[in-house]
Amino acid sequence: MSDKYKGMISVVIPVHNAPRELDACVRSLELTARGAYELILVDNASDPPTRRLLSGIKAAVKIRNKTNLGFAKAVNQGLRAARGGYLAVVNSDVAFYAGGLQGLAACLAADPSTGACGPLTNRTVGFQRVVLDPKLEKDSSSLGFFAQAMRLKFPGEYFDVHRLVGFCFMLRRAAFESVGLLDERFGTGCFEDFDYCLRLRQAGWKLKVAKEVFVWHRDHSSFSGREHFHSWAVKNREIFVDKWCRKALEFLDELDPCLETAPPKLSRKRGSGRR
Repeated sequence: MSDKYKGMISVVIPVHNAPRELDACVRSLELTARGAYELILVDNASDPPTRRLLSGIKAAVKIRNKTNLGFAKAVNQGLRAARGGYLAVVNSDVAFYAGGLQGLAACLAADPSTGACGPLTNRTVGFQRVVLDPKLEKDSSSLGFFAQAMRLKFPGEYFDVHRLVGFCFMLRRAAFESVGLLDERFGTGCFEDFDYCLRLRQAGWKLKVAKEVFVWHRDHSSFSGREHFHSWAVKNREIFVDKWCRKALEFLDELDPCLETAPPKLSRKRGSGRR
């Protein structure tokens, strides 16, 4: 990687339909981080309205797939094309507020041992979720004020987590190069983010949440409905468990039988025992 790209943020957005959400996401980046990032859009065989929207986004690297290759494969395509020292993977139904993208990069810059970080949001699971009043969540102006308040109240504050959710996360390039690409067995999506977090931690990297960064998340826009999302979640949980749990148990069960025999008893020399 050239030195001139070390401070650059590459934003990878996998796209499958949901043009209204994608438009809002791209516009939010333009409004809040103009000139601070390169945009990489990976289209997973979207419908004509989404393709028309994509054609109108001029300042972007575009990759088009003839079929829907799934979240992990699309992200990997984008990561291969990225030039930046910071690599942000962003769902198309996320919206940024002032300082958000830069705040994630600052989190990584603050601690060289941090391999990935993520923001707080309104819809997710675990430590990154902020429960908002329903009225506030539906008011874009109020959400903007809330994001600004978080940035002013918690500047430079980060906390460690054991996993990040993949709706929006940023990788340090060194961490990405040490761990590699997302596992493409997870198909359309779900659990590839948790899998990647485990791999990052195995490689010795920390995971953090930037407390000062809040992004809005519509949730599951690229799925055809909640049932579609749930079916993939159930399927991919099995892949995750098989990869990290069952395979480990099989490994233990297949140890050399000679190692499982009782160790030989050691003879005690005269005078060496306790009284």
